[in-house]
Amino acid sequence: MSVRLRAGLPLALAVLACTEPVGDPNQDLADSVAVSAAGGRSAGRTAAVHWSGVASDLARERVAGSPEIIRGFAILGVAQYGAAITAERRRTRNVHPSVRAAVSAASAEVLAYLFPDAVNESTVPLELFLDPDDRRRQRENREAGESIGRDVAARVIEWAQSDRFLDPWTGTVPVGPGLWFSSSDPPAPPAGAAWGMARPILLRSGDQFRLPPPPSFGSEAFLEGLAEVRRIFETRTPEQDSIARFWSFVPGTDPGPTYWYDVAGDLAVRYSLGEAEAAHLFALMNATAFDALIASHDSKYTYWFIRPSQADPAIELAIGLPNHPSYPSNHGAISSASAGILGAQFPRERRRLDGLADEAALSRVYAGIHYRFDGDAGLQLGRRVAAWALKVDERFHKEGVEWLMSGRQE
Repeated sequence: MSVRLRAGLPLALAVLACTEPVGDPNQDLADSVAVSAAGGRSAGRTAAVHWSGVASDLARERVAGSPEIIRGFAILGVAQYGAAITAERRRTRNVHPSVRAAVSAASAEVLAYLFPDAVNESTVPLELFLDPDDRRRQRENREAGESIGRDVAARVIEWAQSDRFLDPWTGTVPVGPGLWFSSSDPPAPPAGAAWGMARPILLRSGDQFRLPPPPSFGSEAFLEGLAEVRRIFETRTPEQDSIARFWSFVPGTDPGPTYWYDVAGDLAVRYSLGEAEAAHLFALMNATAFDALIASHDSKYTYWFIRPSQADPAIELAIGLPNHPSYPSNHGAISSASAGILGAQFPRERRRLDGLADEAALSRVYAGIHYRFDGDAGLQLGRRVAAWALKVDERFHKEGVEWLMSGRQE
């Protein structure tokens, strides 16, 4: 599916009806996108920020789970940044490909791939995505940018389709003391058991930073961790309960799994990032978060560690129990990875962002679904993934999408 920019024809999204629509969902989203572009959060801001906001809205309304959202944001960010740097590098004396048009075309193509039943034609005036200094050669610059964006998006989508993230798992659940089991009724296959074997974006492989094993089941360290979860359940304060629910990241809620994505957008606006700078931020943060998820699931399904409430059924949970092993915490890994990238880009914000990541990991202990050592391990893992991403970022910038597709993540 190709969503094209055309002179005199608006660009963006028309969203199909929900399963149980209230009013006209097509017009509702079209209106929200247009209002955002014309005078809301995207007014005078970059195309990357605008389209990331559109993606966030779509994800809140239509995606079943956080992992799919994290993967989608990574694909979108890589395409946006690839389009931006390609447009900048193809400038000549006579033609300056519009970076905004390139990012917009790439975004529309990727969103059509991610939401095939939701995206077709456009509702945002093209003029909102023209570079202010492109007025003399608007048509040539716009068309050149559009062509670049479509081409880059096509290559990124083709690359993403073979990442193995959506491959079915064909293994068996191990059985024994201290091992996870499905608490679903009836028991369900483990969620994301194959994600650790998916192809990451910046890491060499999902097991590059595999964690050491958790405390042995029945050991003093394990019993201390379990006892802490039990104490918190028995004395859980309203504040702890609120923190647990805030970070539950249930799709369709606020903040939901789009939390770090929205934080990045706010910072990009606050610090007045340019087109390529904003696209770079989204690409690097979201690729890092996706790789942290893969790395976390590599460790999860290496150790198959039991959840606290499975080890002590008296523990009552503040939120639903995820259907996958306990160690490490995905929240810890993804949040510290995201905070690590944002903190490197915005040093003045680093302490606050790291504090948010720590709270995200601790929230799962408050909820009763993780031991503290799960969260600590997840935070450690996410920080290692972020450090690696920052190390290879210069290669990404120099070689762009071609570097990713070459598989030379080192």
